[in-house]
Amino acid sequence: MQRQQNPGRTRAGLFLVGSLVLALLAAGLVFRIIKKNQDQLREAQRPKETLDVVIAAHDLLVGMPISEDDVVVRAMYPTMVPEEGTFSVVNDVVGRTPRERILASEPIRDDRMARADAGIGLNALVTTGKRAMTVSTNTEDAVAGLLQPGNYVDIIVTIKPEDPTVAGAKWITDTILQAIKVLAVGGSLSDTSVPTEQTKVTNAADGTKKVEVKKKDPKAEAARRLKPSITLEVTPDEAEKLALAVAQGDIYVVLRSDIDTMQYANQGVKMSTTLIGLPTAPVTTTVKRPEGTPPVPEGPSAVVIQGSTRTNVQFKSDGTTETTDGKKRKP
Repeated sequence: MQRQQNPGRTRAGLFLVGSLVLALLAAGLVFRIIKKNQDQLREAQRPKETLDVVIAAHDLLVGMPISEDDVVVRAMYPTMVPEEGTFSVVNDVVGRTPRERILASEPIRDDRMARADAGIGLNALVTTGKRAMTVSTNTEDAVAGLLQPGNYVDIIVTIKPEDPTVAGAKWITDTILQAIKVLAVGGSLSDTSVPTEQTKVTNAADGTKKVEVKKKDPKAEAARRLKPSITLEVTPDEAEKLALAVAQGDIYVVLRSDIDTMQYANQGVKMSTTLIGLPTAPVTTTVKRPEGTPPVPEGPSAVVIQGSTRTNVQFKSDGTTETTDGKKRKP
Protein backbone atom coordinates (compact mmCIF):
# COMPACT_ATOMS: atom_id res chain seq x y z
CA MET A 1 0.00 0.00 0.00
CA GLN A 2 1.50 3.38 -1.11
CA ARG A 3 2.09 6.10 1.43
CA GLN A 4 -0.11 9.13 0.84
CA GLN A 5 1.82 12.46 0.37
CA ASN A 6 1.03 15.21 2.88
CA PRO A 7 0.03 18.43 1.04
CA GLY A 8 0.96 20.59 4.07
CA ARG A 9 4.61 19.56 3.87
CA THR A 10 4.72 20.42 0.16
CA ARG A 11 3.45 23.92 0.78
CA ALA A 12 5.97 24.40 3.59
CA GLY A 13 8.81 23.33 1.33
CA LEU A 14 7.78 25.71 -1.40
CA PHE A 15 7.50 28.54 1.10
CA LEU A 16 10.99 27.77 2.42
CA VAL A 17 12.47 27.74 -1.09
CA GLY A 18 10.77 31.04 -1.94
CA SER A 19 12.04 32.64 1.27
CA LEU A 20 15.59 31.57 0.48
CA VAL A 21 15.34 33.05 -3.04
CA LEU A 22 14.02 36.36 -1.70
CA ALA A 23 16.73 36.46 0.94
CA LEU A 24 19.42 35.93 -1.69
CA LEU A 25 17.95 38.71 -3.86
CA ALA A 26 17.79 41.11 -0.90
CA ALA A 27 21.35 40.27 0.11
CA GLY A 28 22.54 40.89 -3.45
CA LEU A 29 20.75 44.25 -3.57
CA VAL A 30 22.21 45.34 -0.22
CA PHE A 31 25.66 44.27 -1.38
CA ARG A 32 25.37 46.36 -4.55
CA ILE A 33 24.24 49.42 -2.59
CA ILE A 34 27.10 49.09 -0.11
CA LYS A 35 29.64 48.63 -2.92
CA LYS A 36 28.31 51.69 -4.74
CA ASN A 37 28.60 53.82 -1.61
CA GLN A 38 32.13 52.57 -1.02
CA ASP A 39 33.10 53.49 -4.59
CA GLN A 40 31.66 56.97 -4.15
CA LEU A 41 33.53 57.39 -0.88
CA ARG A 42 36.82 56.32 -2.46
CA GLU A 43 36.20 58.71 -5.36
CA ALA A 44 35.55 61.57 -2.94
CA GLN A 45 38.70 60.80 -0.94
CA ARG A 46 40.87 60.60 -4.05
CA PRO A 47 42.87 63.84 -4.63
CA LYS A 48 41.37 65.77 -7.52
CA GLU A 49 43.38 67.36 -10.30
CA THR A 50 43.93 71.09 -9.74
CA LEU A 51 45.15 74.01 -11.83
CA ASP A 52 47.45 76.87 -10.85
CA VAL A 53 45.57 80.14 -11.31
CA VAL A 54 46.75 83.72 -10.73
CA ILE A 55 44.30 85.56 -8.47
CA ALA A 56 44.17 89.04 -6.95
CA ALA A 57 45.78 89.32 -3.53
CA HIS A 58 43.61 92.37 -2.78
CA ASP A 59 41.22 94.66 -4.61
CA LEU A 60 42.85 95.90 -7.84
CA LEU A 61 41.87 99.39 -8.97
CA VAL A 62 41.27 100.52 -12.53
CA GLY A 63 44.23 102.09 -14.30
CA MET A 64 46.81 100.99 -11.73
CA PRO A 65 49.45 98.61 -13.12
CA ILE A 66 49.70 95.21 -11.44
CA SER A 67 52.83 94.39 -9.43
CA GLU A 68 54.06 91.08 -8.00
CA ASP A 69 52.61 91.96 -4.59
CA ASP A 70 49.15 92.41 -6.07
CA VAL A 71 48.68 88.80 -7.19
CA VAL A 72 49.25 85.25 -5.89
CA VAL A 73 49.03 81.76 -7.41
CA ARG A 74 46.41 79.42 -6.01
CA ALA A 75 45.52 75.79 -6.85
CA MET A 76 41.89 75.61 -7.93
CA TYR A 77 39.62 72.88 -9.26
CA PRO A 78 38.97 73.05 -13.01
CA THR A 79 35.25 73.52 -12.42
CA MET A 80 36.00 76.79 -10.58
CA VAL A 81 38.20 78.26 -13.31
CA PRO A 82 36.93 79.88 -16.55
CA GLU A 83 37.76 77.87 -19.62
CA GLU A 84 39.74 80.69 -21.27
CA GLY A 85 41.50 83.90 -20.38
CA THR A 86 43.16 82.96 -17.05
CA PHE A 87 46.88 82.96 -16.19
CA SER A 88 49.06 80.46 -14.35
CA VAL A 89 52.29 82.49 -14.18
CA VAL A 90 52.60 85.74 -12.21
CA ASN A 91 54.95 87.35 -14.74
CA ASP A 92 52.23 87.15 -17.40
CA VAL A 93 50.11 89.74 -15.55
CA VAL A 94 52.76 91.96 -13.94
CA GLY A 95 52.66 95.37 -15.59
CA ARG A 96 49.20 94.91 -17.08
CA THR A 97 46.49 97.47 -16.30
CA PRO A 98 42.98 96.46 -15.16
CA ARG A 99 40.14 97.93 -17.20
CA GLU A 100 37.68 97.02 -14.46
CA ARG A 101 37.87 96.70 -10.71
CA ILE A 102 39.03 93.20 -9.71
CA LEU A 103 38.09 91.96 -6.25
CA ALA A 104 40.35 90.06 -3.87
CA SER A 105 40.68 86.29 -4.55
CA GLU A 106 39.16 86.75 -8.00
CA PRO A 107 41.00 85.07 -10.93
CA ILE A 108 42.80 87.51 -13.22
CA ARG A 109 41.22 87.35 -16.68
CA ASP A 110 42.66 88.74 -19.88
CA ASP A 111 39.40 90.33 -21.03
CA ARG A 112 39.28 92.51 -17.90
CA MET A 113 42.66 94.11 -18.53
CA ALA A 114 43.99 96.53 -21.10
CA ARG A 115 46.31 95.44 -23.87
CA ALA A 116 49.87 94.73 -22.84
CA ASP A 117 51.13 97.59 -25.04
CA ALA A 118 48.43 100.09 -24.03
CA GLY A 119 50.50 101.66 -21.26
CA ILE A 120 49.21 102.65 -17.85
CA GLY A 121 46.70 105.11 -16.47
CA LEU A 122 43.82 106.62 -18.39
CA ASN A 123 45.26 106.05 -21.86
CA ALA A 124 45.15 102.29 -21.25
CA LEU A 125 41.37 102.48 -20.82
CA VAL A 126 40.53 104.44 -23.98
CA THR A 127 39.16 102.32 -26.83
CA THR A 128 41.04 102.51 -30.11
CA GLY A 129 39.57 105.25 -32.30
CA LYS A 130 38.07 107.19 -29.40
CA ARG A 131 39.23 110.01 -27.14
CA ALA A 132 39.02 110.86 -23.45
CA MET A 133 37.53 114.31 -22.79
CA THR A 134 37.04 115.91 -19.38
CA VAL A 135 34.21 118.36 -18.76
CA SER A 136 33.53 120.36 -15.63
CA THR A 137 30.36 119.72 -13.70
CA ASN A 138 29.10 119.87 -10.14
CA THR A 139 27.61 117.43 -7.70
CA GLU A 140 24.02 118.11 -8.74
CA ASP A 141 24.79 117.77 -12.45
CA ALA A 142 26.68 114.51 -11.93
CA VAL A 143 23.53 112.71 -10.75
CA ALA A 144 23.87 113.90 -7.15
CA GLY A 145 27.43 112.61 -6.90
CA LEU A 146 26.41 108.99 -7.57
CA LEU A 147 27.99 108.81 -11.01
CA GLN A 148 30.66 106.09 -11.23
CA PRO A 149 33.33 105.14 -13.78
CA GLY A 150 31.91 102.60 -16.20
CA ASN A 151 28.44 104.16 -16.24
CA TYR A 152 26.80 105.38 -19.44
CA VAL A 153 25.27 108.84 -19.71
CA ASP A 154 23.50 111.21 -22.08
CA ILE A 155 24.63 114.82 -22.47
CA ILE A 156 22.00 117.58 -22.63
CA VAL A 157 22.84 121.19 -23.51
CA THR A 158 20.82 124.35 -22.90
CA ILE A 159 21.96 127.09 -25.25
CA LYS A 160 20.89 130.61 -26.23
CA PRO A 161 20.74 130.89 -30.03
CA GLU A 162 22.42 133.81 -31.74
CA ASP A 163 19.25 134.75 -33.62
CA PRO A 164 16.07 133.91 -31.64
CA THR A 165 13.87 134.89 -34.61
CA VAL A 166 15.42 132.16 -36.73
CA ALA A 167 15.49 129.51 -33.96
CA GLY A 168 11.98 130.35 -32.81
CA ALA A 169 12.91 130.71 -29.12
CA LYS A 170 15.29 132.49 -26.80
CA TRP A 171 16.53 129.22 -25.23
CA ILE A 172 16.89 125.74 -26.71
CA THR A 173 17.54 122.46 -24.84
CA ASP A 174 18.53 119.33 -26.74
CA THR A 175 20.25 115.97 -26.22
CA ILE A 176 23.49 116.11 -28.21
CA LEU A 177 25.20 112.85 -27.11
CA GLN A 178 23.78 109.49 -26.06
CA ALA A 179 25.22 106.34 -24.44
CA ILE A 180 28.59 107.90 -23.62
CA LYS A 181 30.86 105.86 -21.33
CA VAL A 182 32.26 107.50 -18.20
CA LEU A 183 35.98 106.76 -17.85
CA ALA A 184 36.67 108.70 -14.66
CA VAL A 185 34.90 110.80 -12.05
CA GLY A 186 37.16 113.56 -10.80
CA GLY A 187 40.59 112.02 -10.43
CA SER A 188 39.35 108.47 -9.81
CA LEU A 189 39.45 105.80 -12.53
CA SER A 190 37.78 103.18 -10.34
CA ASP A 191 34.40 102.79 -8.73
CA THR A 192 34.14 105.48 -6.06
CA SER A 193 31.46 103.53 -4.19
CA VAL A 194 33.99 101.09 -2.79
CA PRO A 195 32.97 98.98 0.22
CA THR A 196 33.80 100.09 3.72
CA GLU A 197 36.23 97.14 4.04
CA GLN A 198 39.08 95.98 1.82
CA THR A 199 40.53 92.48 2.00
CA LYS A 200 44.10 91.46 1.27
CA VAL A 201 45.36 87.87 0.95
CA THR A 202 49.05 87.21 1.64
CA ASN A 203 51.16 84.07 1.93
CA ALA A 204 52.48 83.43 5.43
CA ALA A 205 55.90 81.88 6.14
CA ASP A 206 54.36 78.53 7.06
CA GLY A 207 52.57 78.29 3.70
CA THR A 208 49.12 79.29 5.00
CA LYS A 209 46.98 82.11 3.67
CA LYS A 210 46.66 85.27 5.72
CA VAL A 211 43.65 87.50 5.19
CA GLU A 212 43.79 91.14 6.26
CA VAL A 213 40.72 93.37 6.45
CA LYS A 214 41.25 97.12 6.23
CA LYS A 215 38.39 99.50 6.92
CA LYS A 216 37.84 102.56 4.77
CA ASP A 217 37.73 106.11 6.11
CA PRO A 218 34.10 107.37 5.86
CA LYS A 219 35.30 110.97 5.42
CA ALA A 220 37.54 110.01 2.53
CA GLU A 221 34.67 108.07 1.00
CA ALA A 222 32.41 111.14 1.21
CA ALA A 223 35.10 113.34 -0.32
CA ARG A 224 35.42 111.00 -3.29
CA ARG A 225 31.77 111.56 -4.11
CA LEU A 226 32.21 115.31 -4.51
CA LYS A 227 34.14 115.56 -7.76
CA PRO A 228 34.00 118.64 -9.97
CA SER A 229 34.55 116.93 -13.32
CA ILE A 230 33.94 113.78 -15.32
CA THR A 231 35.96 112.20 -18.14
CA LEU A 232 34.00 110.77 -21.06
CA GLU A 233 34.97 108.41 -23.88
CA VAL A 234 33.92 110.05 -27.15
CA THR A 235 34.73 109.96 -30.84
CA PRO A 236 36.58 112.93 -32.40
CA ASP A 237 33.30 114.26 -33.86
CA GLU A 238 31.55 113.92 -30.51
CA ALA A 239 34.45 115.71 -28.81
CA GLU A 240 34.04 118.71 -31.13
CA LYS A 241 30.30 118.82 -30.52
CA LEU A 242 30.79 118.58 -26.76
CA ALA A 243 33.45 121.31 -26.75
CA LEU A 244 31.10 123.68 -28.59
CA ALA A 245 28.27 122.86 -26.18
CA VAL A 246 30.49 123.63 -23.17
CA ALA A 247 31.63 126.93 -24.71
CA GLN A 248 28.18 128.13 -25.79
CA GLY A 249 25.80 126.78 -23.18
CA ASP A 250 25.23 124.74 -20.02
CA ILE A 251 25.56 120.94 -20.12
CA TYR A 252 23.77 118.41 -17.94
CA VAL A 253 24.60 114.74 -17.36
CA VAL A 254 21.77 112.18 -17.46
CA LEU A 255 22.50 108.66 -16.20
CA ARG A 256 21.19 105.73 -18.24
CA SER A 257 21.18 101.95 -17.83
CA ASP A 258 24.38 100.11 -18.75
CA ILE A 259 22.42 97.70 -20.93
CA ASP A 260 20.40 100.41 -22.68
CA THR A 261 22.25 101.18 -25.93
CA MET A 262 19.23 102.46 -27.87
CA GLN A 263 19.64 105.83 -29.62
CA TYR A 264 16.49 107.92 -29.19
CA ALA A 265 15.40 110.59 -31.66
CA ASN A 266 14.09 113.82 -30.14
CA GLN A 267 13.26 117.35 -31.27
CA GLY A 268 14.46 119.15 -28.17
CA VAL A 269 12.64 121.80 -26.13
CA LYS A 270 12.63 125.38 -27.37
CA MET A 271 10.64 127.31 -24.76
CA SER A 272 9.48 126.89 -21.19
CA THR A 273 5.87 126.90 -22.34
CA THR A 274 6.53 123.60 -24.10
CA LEU A 275 7.21 121.95 -20.75
CA ILE A 276 3.63 122.51 -19.55
CA GLY A 277 1.94 121.99 -22.92
CA LEU A 278 1.10 125.61 -23.76
CA PRO A 279 1.19 126.68 -27.41
CA THR A 280 4.18 128.76 -28.34
CA ALA A 281 3.63 132.34 -29.48
CA PRO A 282 4.01 132.84 -33.21
CA VAL A 283 7.24 134.46 -34.26
CA THR A 284 6.64 137.65 -36.20
CA THR A 285 9.20 138.92 -38.62
CA THR A 286 9.27 142.28 -40.39
CA VAL A 287 9.19 141.92 -44.17
CA LYS A 288 10.26 144.94 -46.20
CA ARG A 289 8.08 145.49 -49.19
CA PRO A 290 9.68 146.59 -52.45
CA GLU A 291 9.35 150.29 -53.02
CA GLY A 292 7.48 151.49 -56.09
CA THR A 293 8.71 153.95 -58.75
CA PRO A 294 9.36 157.28 -57.06
CA PRO A 295 7.20 160.13 -58.35
CA VAL A 296 8.82 162.53 -60.77
CA PRO A 297 9.22 165.93 -59.11
CA GLU A 298 7.08 168.65 -60.63
CA GLY A 299 8.50 171.74 -62.35
CA PRO A 300 7.01 175.21 -62.96
CA SER A 301 3.45 175.61 -64.28
CA ALA A 302 1.76 178.12 -66.59
CA VAL A 303 -1.75 179.13 -67.58
CA VAL A 304 -2.53 179.41 -71.28
CA ILE A 305 -5.54 181.63 -72.19
CA GLN A 306 -7.04 181.20 -75.58
CA GLY A 307 -10.08 183.41 -75.96
CA SER A 308 -12.49 182.42 -73.28
CA THR A 309 -10.68 179.08 -72.52
CA ARG A 310 -8.03 178.73 -69.85
CA THR A 311 -5.66 175.72 -69.76
CA ASN A 312 -3.17 174.80 -67.00
CA VAL A 313 0.17 173.45 -68.23
CA GLN A 314 2.52 171.65 -65.79
CA PHE A 315 6.17 171.31 -66.82
CA LYS A 316 7.88 168.13 -65.51
CA SER A 317 11.57 167.84 -64.66
CA ASP A 318 12.02 165.12 -67.29
CA GLY A 319 10.99 167.55 -70.08
CA THR A 320 7.38 166.43 -70.48
CA THR A 321 4.27 168.54 -69.93
CA GLU A 322 0.89 167.77 -68.46
CA THR A 323 -2.19 169.79 -69.30
CA THR A 324 -5.53 169.97 -67.58
CA ASP A 325 -8.88 170.29 -69.15
CA GLY A 326 -9.58 173.75 -70.44
CA LYS A 327 -12.04 175.82 -68.53
CA LYS A 328 -13.89 178.94 -69.62
CA ARG A 329 -12.49 182.09 -68.18
CA LYS A 330 -14.83 184.05 -66.01
CA PRO A 331 -15.50 187.50 -67.34
